[in-house]
Amino acid sequence: MSGSAPAARTAPRDRCSLETDITSPKLYGDMSALDAEFARLRETSPVVWVDRAPYRPFWAILRHDDILAIERQHELFINEPRLCLIPREIEEQSGSAMAGGLRETLKVLMTLARLSQRPLGDLVEWLQAREENRKRGRRERVRTLIDMDEPEHRKFRELTQSWFMGVGVRRLEGQVDAMVERSIARMRAAGKEIDFARDVAMWFPLSVIMSILDLPESDAPFILRTTQQLLNASDPELRKSEAYGVDVVGELFGYFRDIVRHRRRHPGEDLVSLIAGARIDGRPLGPVETLSYLLIVVTAGHETTSAALANGMQALVENPAERARFEPTPEMARTLADEVVRWSTPVRHFCRTATRDTEIRGMPIAQGESVTLFFNSANRDSLAFADPFAFRIDRKPNPHLGFGHGVHHCLGRLLALTEIRAFFSSLLPQLAEVELAGRVRGIESNFTGGLKSLPLRVSWR
Repeated sequence: MSGSAPAARTAPRDRCSLETDITSPKLYGDMSALDAEFARLRETSPVVWVDRAPYRPFWAILRHDDILAIERQHELFINEPRLCLIPREIEEQSGSAMAGGLRETLKVLMTLARLSQRPLGDLVEWLQAREENRKRGRRERVRTLIDMDEPEHRKFRELTQSWFMGVGVRRLEGQVDAMVERSIARMRAAGKEIDFARDVAMWFPLSVIMSILDLPESDAPFILRTTQQLLNASDPELRKSEAYGVDVVGELFGYFRDIVRHRRRHPGEDLVSLIAGARIDGRPLGPVETLSYLLIVVTAGHETTSAALANGMQALVENPAERARFEPTPEMARTLADEVVRWSTPVRHFCRTATRDTEIRGMPIAQGESVTLFFNSANRDSLAFADPFAFRIDRKPNPHLGFGHGVHHCLGRLLALTEIRAFFSSLLPQLAEVELAGRVRGIESNFTGGLKSLPLRVSWR
């Protein structure tokens, strides 16, 4: 990989034909076909130009070392303006609303109202705070932490870093352990059969993040529903509408608006209070900045861990010899958790944009072109992992990219690993036998990946 522009841009855009559409959300519901295609492409075309509807074209990056190199060069490959694959129509409509005046914004809202089959008025509220920011001369669109680049990204990340690193996570271990035991007690009470994905994995990490934010447990179903609708907008069973989550953002903003106002008047020791009272460069966060920060915490704070738990449980069921080898020691709990993350790869891709002409494996990447980092492919790369299609609970080394890398590595990484270690360290010694009790159903999303259903038949010690 080189940071200089190639001398001549004569290489063909597409050196191979894609036998499988690697952007198809439906195929991500069952990774077998995609795993085979990724393996083929890693050998034949590890950097390939993809032009498939409904997305704008991009370069697919499939090798572990190439993705690692891109993640390390955050000035050459930036997060904005394209974080992930979004249908062109939604992307262009949102961009028009950001740049346009009243007439253009109304036209966009009319389109979104048509797509979401919701009244126009329901989509207006979340734009009001953005308009307030515009009048103050600030950035006016919804931008979460993962949309940002340096140095802005670092400033916003530092606001909550103490909660998710070192001492902050150790402070939460007691709460996590208590929630693990409560979840396993519910599993036992359910009897011999349970849907692990639907009834356990979706709720345990959510209970942790609800506690950190000091949100009432009664609101958990709302948070779960809106999170799934936002992050899995391509799954026809989970999405709310054809608006690709835009209307869901409005719901979440409306939910947090009053909570933020209350916490600013009556701050507590919770994360909402911290964010609501935070300051950047000496100024308080604006409404959109505050709500955007909470948006990423409440969604990414549990959805990806839920995906890891569900996929990890499936792997343990399907690999009984590995399950039998597990001992609840700190070291084995650590290696198991990392293997669960590698195996599941809860975030399937992110996009980056080249800030200047460069090349990857001899393929010319022009300034302004997108590269899409396929983490599923990287985490099955035989050049990075011995026997990558084997689930090994004691895999070492394990340089997986399940949390990304570099300045944008997952802020909640330590908390997620703590939850995974605690859960399986408690659950596995209590299981006598466990087997599949029905069809496993994956979420049809090319962005985040969990399971909709993992029916299990369980006997306890």
